[in-house]
Amino acid sequence: MNSRERVIYSINHKEPDRVPIDFGATMETTIHKDGYTKLKKKLGLCTDQPDVEMLKTAGFARVDQEIQRYIGADVRGVFPYPANRDSIKYWQDEDYTYFNDEFGILWRKANEGGLYFDIYGHPLSNKSLEEIQAHPFPNPADDRRFAHIPEYLNTVDAREFPLVFDNCLGNGIFQMSNHLMGYENFMIAMAMGEDRATWLLDKILDLKMQFWSSVFDRFGDRIDIVKELDDMGTQSNLWISPEMYQELIKPRLIKLVHFIKSRKPEVKMMMHSCGSIFAIIPDLIDAGVEILNPVQYSAQGMDPVEIKKQFGKDIVVWGGGIDTQRILPRGTVQEVIDETKRMLDIFMPGGGFVFAPVHAIQYDVPTENILAMWETVKEFGRYS
Repeated sequence: MNSRERVIYSINHKEPDRVPIDFGATMETTIHKDGYTKLKKKLGLCTDQPDVEMLKTAGFARVDQEIQRYIGADVRGVFPYPANRDSIKYWQDEDYTYFNDEFGILWRKANEGGLYFDIYGHPLSNKSLEEIQAHPFPNPADDRRFAHIPEYLNTVDAREFPLVFDNCLGNGIFQMSNHLMGYENFMIAMAMGEDRATWLLDKILDLKMQFWSSVFDRFGDRIDIVKELDDMGTQSNLWISPEMYQELIKPRLIKLVHFIKSRKPEVKMMMHSCGSIFAIIPDLIDAGVEILNPVQYSAQGMDPVEIKKQFGKDIVVWGGGIDTQRILPRGTVQEVIDETKRMLDIFMPGGGFVFAPVHAIQYDVPTENILAMWETVKEFGRYS
């Protein structure tokens, strides 16, 4: 059974020969560039290759296919770039480095010890509806997003590996609106039923449909899985009530999924959402989401046993193989092995599971823990 067959078996809720592994096929299943440098050095692989940041704000690295083959990763990922990636202007003061992204959002990173860029300015904060409508939103079909992709696709055998096409046009419908207006301003506008909130949600939805239309026009024959994202949860609860989600976010997600499926009905729909989102998993399934990334089981209410029991026949768990907040970065090698085995025991039965940690591996995770995790999956992740 090759990687393509293995992944297709699992996402169709059948048991393949072993659990499929994802390392680097999505933004949330990759590794921070500093951790990746250590990993390459430990393995003695790709050390002469420059590190490529897929997402500059988070420092996420593009994983080389030689590394993916070494650890037995079964999936490959395609990542469009922001249209202004090569023309971003950075500036500094004494403490921080700054830049504006293609949506006009201001980011900053500490000059001393800074690992990530954080949002520092929301361009639509306290703006009127007319001002929001006049904002210069980016062009989702800009050729610069896709110029690097054909070369990468030439290196991936479609008969051997399935491809995830990651959406790099900002963030999710809900989350992008928060980033543009600011969380407090946007959620108050939502709660008050303001036109500027619903207009912005519809605008982001429209931009996404334009983006995916352009993707399918260019690469439709190569896409197996489409990944969207919207972080709806915090560590302890949803950002908004389930009722508000069902009223304002779910209908727009349904439109987006239907649009994507209209372009390629057989494509599988993945949704990334961190945090405590148990209450809306049925809504995601109802909206047409087939793959959930991840199960952040360290968040309140995200019991992996219960999620597998209630939803395991309806949605694929992609990620959730080990906790990335405490155990992978802070545990001993034996604790990593034990926890990986525990999660395999929970998620493996009946298929419907692709192994990856809960989120991207961070810079401070011991390389020994990373390797122990993968070796455990190889040893104990077999069905026969």
